[in-house]
Amino acid sequence: MKKLLPLLMIIITAMAANAADQAVGWDKATVGEGRIIYKDNILTIDGDVVPTEDVAVIRFNTVKNDDKPAVTFRDNVSPAELIRRAGILRSKYPDSGRLVLLDEGELKMNADKSQYSRSRYTVQILNEKELSNAQLSFYNNEGEYETKILMARSISPDGKVAYLKDSDITRTYPSQGLQFFSGRKDAYIMKAVIPNVEVGSIIDYVYETVESKPEDPNQFYTGWYFGTDVPVYESIVTLTVPQNVPYYWAISNFGKFSDKPIVSTKGGYTSYTFRRGECEPFVSEPLCPPQAALLPVLSGSTFNDQTYLSKWLSGFFKERMVCSDDMRAAVAEVISKANAETEEEKIAALYRFVQDYVHYRSVKTSISSGMAGHPAAETFSNRYGDCIDKSIFFATILRDIGIDAYPVIVYTNDNPRVPYDKIGSRAGNHAINEIHLADGRVIYLDSTSTTDKYPYFRSDDHGIPAWNPILNTIREIEPPDVSYNTQHFACDITVAADGKGSVKQTNIYRGSWESSMRYYFSSMNEAEVKGLFTSIVSNNYPGSRLTGYSHDDGRDFTKDFTMEYNYQATDILKDCGPYMVFRLPFKSDYGETTLQSRKYPIKYATTFGENRTLMLHLPKELALSGLPEELNIDNKYFSYSGKFESAANDDGDTVTFTSKFVRKVTVIPPADYDGYRRDVLRIDHFIKSPIIFTRSEHVR
Repeated sequence: MKKLLPLLMIIITAMAANAADQAVGWDKATVGEGRIIYKDNILTIDGDVVPTEDVAVIRFNTVKNDDKPAVTFRDNVSPAELIRRAGILRSKYPDSGRLVLLDEGELKMNADKSQYSRSRYTVQILNEKELSNAQLSFYNNEGEYETKILMARSISPDGKVAYLKDSDITRTYPSQGLQFFSGRKDAYIMKAVIPNVEVGSIIDYVYETVESKPEDPNQFYTGWYFGTDVPVYESIVTLTVPQNVPYYWAISNFGKFSDKPIVSTKGGYTSYTFRRGECEPFVSEPLCPPQAALLPVLSGSTFNDQTYLSKWLSGFFKERMVCSDDMRAAVAEVISKANAETEEEKIAALYRFVQDYVHYRSVKTSISSGMAGHPAAETFSNRYGDCIDKSIFFATILRDIGIDAYPVIVYTNDNPRVPYDKIGSRAGNHAINEIHLADGRVIYLDSTSTTDKYPYFRSDDHGIPAWNPILNTIREIEPPDVSYNTQHFACDITVAADGKGSVKQTNIYRGSWESSMRYYFSSMNEAEVKGLFTSIVSNNYPGSRLTGYSHDDGRDFTKDFTMEYNYQATDILKDCGPYMVFRLPFKSDYGETTLQSRKYPIKYATTFGENRTLMLHLPKELALSGLPEELNIDNKYFSYSGKFESAANDDGDTVTFTSKFVRKVTVIPPADYDGYRRDVLRIDHFIKSPIIFTRSEHVR
């Protein structure tokens, strides 16, 4: 393909014999108007030669023609070329419902610190589910953040082209209620439907976005994914900044392709162009990291670390972290009622207070309020706020009683890890608290969950970096000690010679399970609770009859959450002629190891523990034939010990099963998957091992 204007984007929105064409520079100022001709690598406007490096955009649009606009990005990719690309991808990925033929963009900081982006996205639609791609929708906020559709068209398999007309583009304004809530009455959604799109069509469109008034003009971030869950033929992005502005980037998962950019400097700007060729579709595996963490991705910033951003954000934090007299009075009352004397007792009492007192609700109108929240006193007065509001409030009241606490920004572990070690980043979707105890320990708490018990906090906060703007530090949030997330299950079964019997089950929950159970039981009425227990016992042994149940108050955080239930069951022992067979009434749950091999790691949210005890009381009429051998596994990922023991007494034998499982880490790399899977299957086989009893003669 012939290069017309290297590293430039030419926009042709209309063509007419009497049109006055316009050339626009990188700073959006008009370079010249008149008849524009580009021939033999020479650009002229009304006969005068103009340096191509001074031109960012050429518009032929004085006379509007809705019937046939066209747009060219640097190297033009024609309909014929797009059809050729579609054929190549279709032959390789016949089951794909959509093929990305071209994904091209530019992200730019202008000299006046406004920000500009332009994207071209071209896909072929191969099934009816993907027809929704013809529906375009863009958010706009007049005068601040505006998007324009420069060109949109469909290309039929036989090459026929249908263009979107300007008259088909509509605006939808928020309802009055939404306007009031968001505070943005000038916001609207621009919508359009590309014409003549059917299965087999190629959709090709270009749009540009201008953010003319960034809240902090020094901040410029770029992000670009070169792949997705469908095949991509080619993906290109150019990042452009003024020559006096540094640019830093982090790139990952690029495979065989070069991750080095082509760097060029023209017209007072430096451009970095990254290109990646064919990218196979992402296919998820059980419990693998999020898709966005595994795709080839580029992240960029005008900062190489957090220093500037910490100073910027901590200024907002400090303004908001002011304790009022009313807040002090409330804190004193909470501490008094809890009889809290030690540092951790006070933290625990105030953790519960913030969880309950401040209801989760988000009202934001800017970056500063979105990332720095509202003043602590306002949150206290309103009794509502989102994650940053709650963390600002919690840190404020802790600091007021002499406990060193901070709000911190995190990106939860169901998202890609932020590359703080390579670039300065404002990335984050959540705010929690970092607390420095007097003994030197640093702990984390998340008051957005209303059912976590101190010192536990949400598991999606585990194993991620925490950015503390006030201290300008990045610390790793390690999962809490596994003892805080260990479940205890005790089962006592008394069985008769015919296989029927009674079961008593006691479950003690901690950590993530405990939080879920507290929330679940607090949301149900008594009839629903009884239905839940009835379902549980039927699942263990079909046809069982619930005889009793109890559970702790979900709002009592003075102890671990416990529930008990009793039931009468049939078929506890399976009748196999001269033998009776018993199997443990629970299963191992390792669905993530069903694959023979894995491409991606296994990613758990946090560490985990489980202790089990089961006692099986047998009648004299049944004699134990034998027990499985004890199983002990200790690798770098988990430890497991399980054993069966028997003891004779006057009423008959008692078989006791005990096991202890501890998952030590959260990530299992593909290279270690075979060994990990082999050990997991050993546990599964052990748990499924039958216990065989022989009937006595008079029972037979």
